[in-house]
Amino acid sequence: MNKNEIRKSIITIRNNISNDYVEFASNKIISKLKNIIDNSSNIMIFMDMKNEVKISKLLSIYEDEIKIGTKTFFVPKTFSNGTMKINKYNKDEMILHPFGYLESSSNIFYNPNIIDLIIVPGIAFDNNNNRIGFGKGFYDRFLNNITNTNILTIGVCYKFQIIPSVPTESHDYIVDMVISD
Repeated sequence: MNKNEIRKSIITIRNNISNDYVEFASNKIISKLKNIIDNSSNIMIFMDMKNEVKISKLLSIYEDEIKIGTKTFFVPKTFSNGTMKINKYNKDEMILHPFGYLESSSNIFYNPNIIDLIIVPGIAFDNNNNRIGFGKGFYDRFLNNITNTNILTIGVCYKFQIIPSVPTESHDYIVDMVISD
């Protein structure tokens, strides 16, 4: 199957999973991430939508650390020219993007090289940490332009999103690890 066929197939499955499964599996994934997050200060997450892994739960789990400044969370903002930048997470600045996820209304952007850990969404991953995203290339371009080689990138997904092989192209970014339920 090509990327679009895989995308369509996995999204259909993901759209039909129960809310109970989303909650259970998301909690399991977050539990597996906890030690890594506990040892990170500057963390970039995506703002989940629909039946994606509820990674934004981290914001309430680490609410106290965010308030006192021991942890800073960053969220992506995408632009029509295909670029993606990051804003510091501030719940008072979050607005709904037309695609259905929250993003910051702020125009203050940060250098991604300050990040310790990036939690990366995906439609599908394989055992070699290749990923298929939504097809616009935002994360591939963003991650390939980061110069800090010490940033850990982790893809998160449900177990059914891990497939034997993901078709790859030269511009595709390979994450450091994938965590599923």
